[in-house]
Amino acid sequence: MSYLLFGYGYTATTSGWSKWIQFNNTAYVENDMLGNLAYASHVLLAIAMILGGSLQVLPSVRNRFRKFHRINGRIVVGLACFISLAGMYLIIFRGTVGNLFMHLLTSFSGLVILVSGYMSIKTARNKNFTAHKVWAIRLYLAANGVLFFRLMIFAWFAVFGTLGVNTEDFTGITVMCVSLASYVLPLLMAEWVRDSNKHLKPIIAFPCACMLLVVSAIFLLGLFAIAAGSWYPSVVR
Repeated sequence: MSYLLFGYGYTATTSGWSKWIQFNNTAYVENDMLGNLAYASHVLLAIAMILGGSLQVLPSVRNRFRKFHRINGRIVVGLACFISLAGMYLIIFRGTVGNLFMHLLTSFSGLVILVSGYMSIKTARNKNFTAHKVWAIRLYLAANGVLFFRLMIFAWFAVFGTLGVNTEDFTGITVMCVSLASYVLPLLMAEWVRDSNKHLKPIIAFPCACMLLVVSAIFLLGLFAIAAGSWYPSVVR
């Protein structure tokens, strides 16, 4: 969130949108106002979505400030769906790095956001809070798929370099595997955790806990690598 705020937000107010190409070479295209607005919405609204979404999953906030939770939840769902549509528009009309497989997985994540957003609101209105929690978690995970991808790919770079990655067009077996791990695996892991909590069997819970520890370690490594190798240099240049 800090990278989006101090990178994209600060640069937009001080130097204009055109300087966004220092973060992403497809961030700004001259004479493409609609595409530039879609990219700006996709990036800047993500700041509010990340902050609001993080507050939604905190039990202390959810239980003590129920009215805030309801209002903030609707805002987060609206932002997530709008950002998802803007992202799919950019993939279709502006293009991005990677191959068709990666684009389809990103679009799949966008569809999961739209469906999960609708179902989370519907189940909340029907006071089916058990199902609401499930769909809200799916929404949160799908909305952070791009972040998961960046953390995982930079963790890979930190350990294995560009092994399995075609740096010219950002394709390769590693990119395909990390895409699957970013957009599909978190959803499957959420079901695993939910099943583990339901049955409380050590044979299910222990491997699940180990997997979560491994993923957390990968994310921490990826966070350090992307902050040091990409985010910090881009912001301070």
